[in-house]
Amino acid sequence: MTELGRSWINGTNFRPAREVEIKYGTGLIKSESEKWPPYIMITTKTSGKNAGEFLSSDPLGIGTVNMLDWGHLEEVSNSLPDDAELVVGFGGGTALDASKYVALKKDLPLRLVPSIVSTGAIIHGMFAKWKGRNTIDQVDQWPYCDFEHVLVDYDLVLKSPWYLNSAGIGDVLCMGSDFNEWKYLSNFSKDGENPIFPPVDEKLIRPAREYLESLVEKFPETLDDEGDFSNETVKFIMNSIHERDDRMVKSEYMTGAGHAMTQAIESILNRGGLIHGEMAALGAVIVEFACGEDTYQIENMLEVCKVRYRPNDIGITNQEFKKVLENLSKFYSSGKNSSVLSVNPLDQQQQIELCEILKVEV
Repeated sequence: MTELGRSWINGTNFRPAREVEIKYGTGLIKSESEKWPPYIMITTKTSGKNAGEFLSSDPLGIGTVNMLDWGHLEEVSNSLPDDAELVVGFGGGTALDASKYVALKKDLPLRLVPSIVSTGAIIHGMFAKWKGRNTIDQVDQWPYCDFEHVLVDYDLVLKSPWYLNSAGIGDVLCMGSDFNEWKYLSNFSKDGENPIFPPVDEKLIRPAREYLESLVEKFPETLDDEGDFSNETVKFIMNSIHERDDRMVKSEYMTGAGHAMTQAIESILNRGGLIHGEMAALGAVIVEFACGEDTYQIENMLEVCKVRYRPNDIGITNQEFKKVLENLSKFYSSGKNSSVLSVNPLDQQQQIELCEILKVEV
């Protein structure tokens, strides 16, 4: 196993996801927590409600976070006792990333207990630097804190609403929009002569495309006889997150614009309360549409895998979504990477058409 690392900078040096140990089982938290040394727990108000029934021992202190702003995380960290020997992150992506901050701040080992399998925070040591609802600085200036292992307790994860877990596979499927965006930008020229990107390397992207198609094909087989999520479903989604990094196409022409919609929405609306994987899934649909593609295929993939993506379904109002569309070009133009949403913004008619596709009232 790669040696665990941590630093306040050079976040991309985190341990490769493939080397993260994930333990699966029922009653797992109860049996594992019996062996924990004195610990502090980082969680959210919602996730923390379920913690007590799963733990064999009480933490020395509980830090409840509601956002990832570093000023807030500093206050939470300072409120916790200094005589603990371990930090446990318990909850969704916000709690897990916050626990990395606290473990790094207090120089303590870290273990993660996800209450939902919904985000790459479960397998990535890197975490963003947040100021309010916006990330700041570049990735190489973000910190990382590798953790000992992850405990996926089926009883805990299945206690959460199904859509919080299927959001995890939405976070994986969203990368499919990169293929068509590369194609679009290989045919788009700012000066009328030179395309922004070179022609698509079909041989390079084929394995990733086939992988995403295989996820959609196999997902329904994991559901129980009533069509509900099972232990197998949870493990299938978690595995897709675990192996995503190795399955993604390694190319500067994979823009990640669909996935970046998570930051765009939170920044434009200046609020939290939305699910990361659902926003990424919505982002994939928007990017496909902006590239002139029929959105049927990406929508069908998301629906087969039970991923919510329509704004009204994921907690975004009609007015909020219109605000997002009106400000997307500005957000994407502020980044260093080209995107269809920065070089060829959606005009008013396109915005109306997209709202109709996504069942948003104009």
